[in-house]
Amino acid sequence: MQKELSKDLLWQKASAYCAKSEHCGQEVRTKLWQWGCREDSWFDEILTRLAEEKYTDEHRYARAYVHDKVAYQGWGRVKIRMMLIAKGVKESVVDEALREIDPSDYRRALLKAIDKYKGDRERQIRLALQRGFGYDEIKEVVG
Repeated sequence: MQKELSKDLLWQKASAYCAKSEHCGQEVRTKLWQWGCREDSWFDEILTRLAEEKYTDEHRYARAYVHDKVAYQGWGRVKIRMMLIAKGVKESVVDEALREIDPSDYRRALLKAIDKYKGDRERQIRLALQRGFGYDEIKEVVG
């Protein structure tokens, strides 16, 4: 049986968690639940305080997420949009972050994805679609 933590200790754990890397509200809420927080008012108080003290920022999180997914996972806009919305990030914030993608980085990610199956156009298209690139973007590169 898990020991119930005080609100102050949960705040300390949450602020340390957010200080290590960018997290959205839903991720912090999940962590609080895992740590034993069961009071709805505590969730709201802790999340509000984290935002006020700049531990969390939805815009900053979305920009970092978009950058990392394009640069390191080679994802396209469609998949990134889906994942951010699933994490509870507002669509307007997602749109803003997606507009900030560097076109050369994005194209590089697409080329890297289709490069895996040189000569097999169908597999190139299928892989690029799975990675979240739009069909028009893919056709422009694959031909």
